[in-house]
Amino acid sequence: MNSTLDTGHALHRVLVLCGPTGVGKTEIAVELARKFKSEIISADSRQVYSWLDIGTAKPGPELRQELGIHMVDMVEPNRVYSAADFARDALAVMRRLQREGKRFMVAGGSGMYLKALFEPFFEAPKPDAALRQRLEAESSLVLHDRLKQVDPERAARLHPNDRQRVIRALEVFEATGKTMTELSTAAKAKTDFEPVYAVVAMKREALCQALDARFDAMMRAGLLDEVKRLKDTGFGRDTYVANAYGYAELLRHLDGELTLEQAVAEAKAKTRAYAKRQVTWFRSLKDAHWFECTDATEAVTLVEPLLRQVLVG
Repeated sequence: MNSTLDTGHALHRVLVLCGPTGVGKTEIAVELARKFKSEIISADSRQVYSWLDIGTAKPGPELRQELGIHMVDMVEPNRVYSAADFARDALAVMRRLQREGKRFMVAGGSGMYLKALFEPFFEAPKPDAALRQRLEAESSLVLHDRLKQVDPERAARLHPNDRQRVIRALEVFEATGKTMTELSTAAKAKTDFEPVYAVVAMKREALCQALDARFDAMMRAGLLDEVKRLKDTGFGRDTYVANAYGYAELLRHLDGELTLEQAVAEAKAKTRAYAKRQVTWFRSLKDAHWFECTDATEAVTLVEPLLRQVLVG
């Protein structure tokens, strides 16, 4: 990777601890943060949502306060929080920490969040409540057809049922007069940070076993009750909950569409498939450092020298 922007000024190198769901990224990041007195920028597209705690393996409030873990509990599940929104807010935190002379790393498995954070992206307009309400009143098909007319390229990449992203694309167009495709194409890099990717991986069979065991542990910890509370609070089919693995299937169980056994089996299968897609995405990263491990303790030992090199030089 280049270490300078077109303007010629040096980039600030940042360790990005990433990898598929289930490898223990949060646990690894916490141990490394304690060793190096470093804060953590979470790049997890599910942990940004409040209320979704057990099913996202979210670090608790005390741990977040102790270490300085940012970008968690940013919005409620009935809000759209796009990759562009994440990049805008995360960059603000990173720049503040840099000004304050604090160490920090990025940790998470959302490829879109990482791409938005470190590659050229446009500045997303803030959501408009009145506009959002008007768009929410339309059916999914009507919204998608409208997006086809104004931004066919973006519409082709989105399923009509992906209401949140379709609505966000229309919202951006109405707010700026330009499509997301136009804004993305015209955008210039807005980051002063260079990612040093540390990808933590496990053998496929071991990862699948870990994912299944983790979901069983989440169920014992009260995940079904958490989904019930979300549903009773109004965070149901028309919110992010309906798109989140584990939550979506248990929501269908509560609505009578699946038995609990079916919901658990489907949630596990979809999580395993998602982890496989994540690994494929991370393999596309240029110059990434790969660390295959059997557990979080081993991963900490393997990644520590790289983090020391990034933080200390």
